[in-house]
Amino acid sequence: MSTDSPSVVALLRCAELQDELEPDGFEAPAFDETGSLLESARRMQPRACVVGGMEDDEDLSRSVRLLRRELPFTDVVVWQPNAGPATVRTALLEGARDVILEESATVTAGAVRRILEAQTLLPLILEHEDRSSGTWRFEGLVSRNREMWDLFETCIRTAATPASVLILGETGTGKDLIARAIHRRSGRAGRYVAVDCGAVPESLIDSQLFGHVEGAFTGAVGAREGLFRHSDGGTLLLDEIGNIPLSAQNRLLRALRNGTIRPVGGHEEIPVDVRVIAATSVLLDEAIEAGTFREDLFYRLDVIRLIVPPLRERPEDIVFLFGHFAQRLSDQYSLERPRISDEFLDAVQGYEWPGNIRELENFVERLLLTHAGERLTARHFRELMRTYRGRESEEDDADDPERSAGRLRGAVVDLERPLSDVVDEAVEEVERAYLESVLAETRGRIGEAARRADVSRRTLLRKLTRYRIDKHRYRS
Repeated sequence: MSTDSPSVVALLRCAELQDELEPDGFEAPAFDETGSLLESARRMQPRACVVGGMEDDEDLSRSVRLLRRELPFTDVVVWQPNAGPATVRTALLEGARDVILEESATVTAGAVRRILEAQTLLPLILEHEDRSSGTWRFEGLVSRNREMWDLFETCIRTAATPASVLILGETGTGKDLIARAIHRRSGRAGRYVAVDCGAVPESLIDSQLFGHVEGAFTGAVGAREGLFRHSDGGTLLLDEIGNIPLSAQNRLLRALRNGTIRPVGGHEEIPVDVRVIAATSVLLDEAIEAGTFREDLFYRLDVIRLIVPPLRERPEDIVFLFGHFAQRLSDQYSLERPRISDEFLDAVQGYEWPGNIRELENFVERLLLTHAGERLTARHFRELMRTYRGRESEEDDADDPERSAGRLRGAVVDLERPLSDVVDEAVEEVERAYLESVLAETRGRIGEAARRADVSRRTLLRKLTRYRIDKHRYRS
């Protein structure tokens, strides 16, 4: 894609936006049907699609779902003047970036421009994608977060090189999926092999990685080739590399430096051609300072560094992935998707998901298996979290604001505790009281409450979820 070509904003049933977008240099082709838009999409490579004029929520849901599935790197904006909450909820659950409720085409065009200005699309992904597949995807990985797009671009640029890669990220962020994507992009003919370094006993790690000859140690009744030879010509993922014992780190460093391995008990150096990817959820700098990880090995692994942001730092992905998992798993299990209320969606958006994408996917799966076809409220969200995260006592306190506040007030005068703990709890008490007061003043209207508090809507919802404040208690 040439950087000099105009950015494309495809218009589905809202041709009146052409006059607003084209004077600013956008190409804005209009279509009456989703199918005709998709037929032209490979040529146009649109940065956004604006969907409008849908007669009912079912048509809207189908169109947005199809566009998000076929054009995963294209933002979908819904323009439905005066749409009700159900329509907005439907659009967001299917993956729409925004829903514009104003009737003015000028206002809508301005909202689209702001989305495009904040958007980081990577033409390299489309240029390097296998066009014969008929889809534009990065090896099945999709995200609406600009940091993830940068990460995808780095993967594409480095996949075909032999450089070692170090993937940093919390548990559940998808480090293994990224490693697999790099392998698929690399063109290497050998296997992709993954090993959890923390799950292999220290006494067996050398044999597991480098193999052993017959009789090398007690119980070695036969020779073993090891994972380096098993992945020869391919990619080896050393997951949780920070847990590998020091006894194996010298062998690993020599293998990376020389491209050869020596089986335990053997005498010959065996050449191997392996692309090594290491992943960790802990800070290796601290392990180096503690003397449990070799600094020279770290620098040998840290040629290309990929940092996977946690889901809480990718709020634009939460509802998008929630809808994606709900659709995929409902199809897989042949179950009707639950009907999601505003308050349930607020709770999903406001929760920090410490287990990241893995926790979100597991949550959606439990949701479908236990509440298929039901209408869900914030209480269902709390019950699921309480059941699976063991937080009964915290939820009980949340239902009794006086007990919760009393506990915090007691902490303020506890001179046996560190000052930082006392200050943190005092701040939380004040923040909770402020939020409850502003919700009471605005009768639970989130938008107005956010303006009064001078914070974003997302920040307010996150804080309400953190303090387990139910906005619906203030609406009467």
